[in-house]
Parts: sequence; structure tokens; C-alpha cells
Amino acid sequence: MGFEYSEMKAMRKQIAELRRNSYEIHMKVAKRIAQLAIRKVKKMTPVDTGDLRNNWKFTVTKKGDSFYVTVYNKLEYASFVENGHRIVVAGQTVGWVEGKFMLKLTMDEMERIAPNMWKQEVEKEMRRIFGQ
Repeated sequence: MGFEYSEMKAMRKQIAELRRNSYEIHMKVAKRIAQLAIRKVKKMTPVDTGDLRNNWKFTVTKKGDSFYVTVYNKLEYASFVENGHRIVVAGQTVGWVEGKFMLKLTMDEMERIAPNMWKQEVEKEMRRIFGQ
């Protein structure tokens, strides 16, 4: 059993290409996860005027070797719909409105499915580069 030096040179080039494409691969998957999260959180958001549903946004940032997806809504009352709030009449608390937890439930689901999405995309890129 042996190997050709030219095979090692080819493999080195393939690994270098994978390393160069790494950032784009991970950013593409992170954005795909963020877009999926936005779709899911919008479906779960209750609608009165549609403002809350239409104000969901996301950012993807890279810190060190990690990519962070942030899903947010800048409307003042978004946290009250998410977490619940008191009902106050004439200065007295008369009840409680349960939260919808649309963002929490969406993020729980994304944390569950994200590793598999990453794995599939990296494997696809490796098959493309290494030709298998």
C-alpha cells in the first residue's frame, strides 16, 4: 500500500479550498437558520395590527470561531406579548395575560435543528471539493 506525492499535493489544495470556503459555508447556514427562525416566529406571533409580526429582524455575527444568530423585535410591547403582562385597572392589578413565548419556542426549535443543518451543508461542500 502506497501513495503518490501528487495525490498529497491535490489533497492539500482541496483542504486549502475547504478552509477558504469555510466562512461562506458557515455564514450561509447561519443566515438560512435565521431566515427559518423569522418565518417560524412570525407564524406564531399574534396579529392585531400586524406591526409586531412585521418587525421581526435578525443579525448574524461571527466572534472567534462561533457564529451568533440574533432574532429581535424593537417594538416596545414585544416583550410583553412574549413573556406576559399584568392587567392594571385604576392602579390595581386585576389579572395576568399569559405570554405567547413565540420567540422562546422558535429558538428552542432552532437549537434542536441547527446542528443537523450545519452538518449537512459541510458534508455537501466536502463532497463537492473532494469529489465523493
